[in-house]
Amino acid sequence: MATVVELSEPYRNHLIPVLAPGRGVCAVCWREANPDFRLCFQCNTARNEFRRGLADVVVPIALAVKREQLAHELWHYKYDVDPSVRARLTVRLGAVLWRFLGEHEKHIADAVGVPEFDIVTTVPGTRERTDQHPLERIVGTIVGQTKDRYEPLLTCGQDSVMSSHTLAAARYRATRRLRDDLAVLLIDDTWTSGGNAQSAALALHAAGASKVAVVVIGRHFDRGFGNCETYYQQAKAVKFTWDSCCLELGTGDSAR
Repeated sequence: MATVVELSEPYRNHLIPVLAPGRGVCAVCWREANPDFRLCFQCNTARNEFRRGLADVVVPIALAVKREQLAHELWHYKYDVDPSVRARLTVRLGAVLWRFLGEHEKHIADAVGVPEFDIVTTVPGTRERTDQHPLERIVGTIVGQTKDRYEPLLTCGQDSVMSSHTLAAARYRATRRLRDDLAVLLIDDTWTSGGNAQSAALALHAAGASKVAVVVIGRHFDRGFGNCETYYQQAKAVKFTWDSCCLELGTGDSAR
């Protein structure tokens, strides 16, 4: 059986890192932003509407560039008609998350001021399924760092029918009340506008979580939008490495 390193190492050749926050980079979601502002439009809107309760930090592993390999895999691991393809990609993406958290979960905990995360959970899927969502399988049964701490804390709420790009306080609800000293590591596969992950963070904070950190496998990225091509070329030049993450490249900013 292949090891985590063997399964994840090929990704080094095509993963593109997110840039550290700075001029032209959003200090919350790490995407391209107007150089005159610290936040992109979506993150600024979210902070103005929900100043408290948003994720305490957001950490993407890499860019999921439209029509490139990571974006392709993040779609097909959920929706490919061939179950063997879904299963293979689930294991491979699980290895990516496993290796990343093994290297960097401590940095993420430090960023939100906790020694460790008590519970790990996932953002619920936006489409109805007849089987278990593969992200739940990745976090709950595959990844060594998370499977013993995994709990399905979230379920769809009354605003779940709203667009996934829209931030909604009632999109999700927690399945139980949380102690106010609990820190939650929230995993999502793709971040586009942040509507799903931030709505999930709102629900977890409302249920009592003291800290919520979001780790997302792929930060959706469209090279044809705005000034994204400049960002893309700069990020590609940085080169992806398993040894560093965006939190080590820059100081970041709280989303709250």
